[in-house]
Amino acid sequence: MTAGLQRAGVSDIPGTPLLSIPQTLQSAFLWITIVAALVIFVVASSMSVKRRSSVPLYMVVGGFAAILMEPVVTFLGHAEHPEIGQITIFTSVDRAIPWHIALGYMAGFGLFYLLMFRRFHAGIQSAAGVWKMTLVAALCFYLGEAYPVQRGLWTYFGYQPLWVWKGTAPPTWSVLNATCMLTSATLMLGASRYLTGIKRPLLVPLAVAGAYMGHLGAGFPMYNAMNSDAPHWVVECSGVAAIAMALVIIWLCTLVLRETVNAVEAPAPMLVS
Repeated sequence: MTAGLQRAGVSDIPGTPLLSIPQTLQSAFLWITIVAALVIFVVASSMSVKRRSSVPLYMVVGGFAAILMEPVVTFLGHAEHPEIGQITIFTSVDRAIPWHIALGYMAGFGLFYLLMFRRFHAGIQSAAGVWKMTLVAALCFYLGEAYPVQRGLWTYFGYQPLWVWKGTAPPTWSVLNATCMLTSATLMLGASRYLTGIKRPLLVPLAVAGAYMGHLGAGFPMYNAMNSDAPHWVVECSGVAAIAMALVIIWLCTLVLRETVNAVEAPAPMLVS
């Protein structure tokens, strides 16, 4: 690769590096995510049969559909899955998205969703538990990205806020990723009592909407600063602001879930005029 070779940027958004994806690592991750996604799908199917509810299955399918968020957040957040040699599922917003990432969404988001469903179906109302799950998810994102980022399976570029250790993802990404999983799960669990019968498949697009809500809703200070001519200190502050906004959203989700935990499978209340 020629050093510094890039595609043309748009406005203040820098062009992406022209990189080749490591083939061996891509193949390994593809097979790992295929197995993981199948396992989560089987577990969701089993839970649906046991609970006599299609919610777990639709939530896992929604996790796969949430990949539709990836090209937008990677475009605004200056991240890239190298396109050269990539096994691509689709391309959008100047970003090629590989199959192993789409299946990783299904496995990772699906696991988080199923854990949330099980907790709240059992009537567990602990806000501390929600905080713990979300923060553990953020830590898993941070540590789990170290190897693929170091090996070039995907990359972050440009000036990223709070990016001290370049060997893994910027910490803002880890927090936003975990937050978007929580907002997505909260939206689906809250809506599931109303979306019965033929309306239940609407949980799938709601999973995508919830993911967007969490990632862009918390990350808007960072995305705006990163895609402007703001000085580096402003970009750094925007990362702090994005994490602070994420913490507010997580807190609000605990309140919403506390109100809906006992109604996940209950019929919708009658509306009285």
